[in-house]
Amino acid sequence: MTISAVTHNPAPTTIALGTPWENNQPLWVFGYGSIIYRVDFPVEEQVFGYIKGRKRAFLQESHDHRGTDENPGRVCTLIPACEWNIIFSKDTVADDVACWGMAYKVKSGMERAVKEHLDFREKDGYTIDFVDVFGSDSDTVPVLSQVMVYVGVSSNPSFAGASSIEDTAWVIARAEGPSGTNREYLFKLCNALRDKDPDAVDPYLAQLEMMVNNIILNKQLNK
Repeated sequence: MTISAVTHNPAPTTIALGTPWENNQPLWVFGYGSIIYRVDFPVEEQVFGYIKGRKRAFLQESHDHRGTDENPGRVCTLIPACEWNIIFSKDTVADDVACWGMAYKVKSGMERAVKEHLDFREKDGYTIDFVDVFGSDSDTVPVLSQVMVYVGVSSNPSFAGASSIEDTAWVIARAEGPSGTNREYLFKLCNALRDKDPDAVDPYLAQLEMMVNNIILNKQLNK
């Protein structure tokens, strides 16, 4: 497969939601949450890979998709390793911690419309960064550069803060919003990653999946 290069001059590191994207300017998007299993935009190519130095975690509150204003759910964001190790000093990660996901090349000519759509989909506290994506063949040379990714930084108003994995599991087991139950989001994400590579489901995700399953099986949802 030939992977189209992504080039910008100068290369941005972050842009604001609502910033227009020129049609026919190549646009790759990295999905690490619901975008992995719900691709509701036209794509030409896709690459399974990982980004380095950021920890995927269910620390972004969801008021519009997997929860409500009264009972927000939890969805994924990316926490820089150095920041994670401060917030969760008893559960530190390596500086080059990997987060597996899927990079999608938006169909040529549809870039502006797709970015507008994704900006609205990810409006609950997310901002835009650009990252390198690595494949299984090399951890030093990226297969893609300047790939757009939506991130809920720790200063955004929907960031859940230093929530324990136990508390996060309880929220996910109970919450529901316009897009469905919060647990469906978690289970679909884990299954989509597992279908690509079982090792892509990191220990944090596996533990969270097990905890939520146990809460449901033990019928503790109303406690």
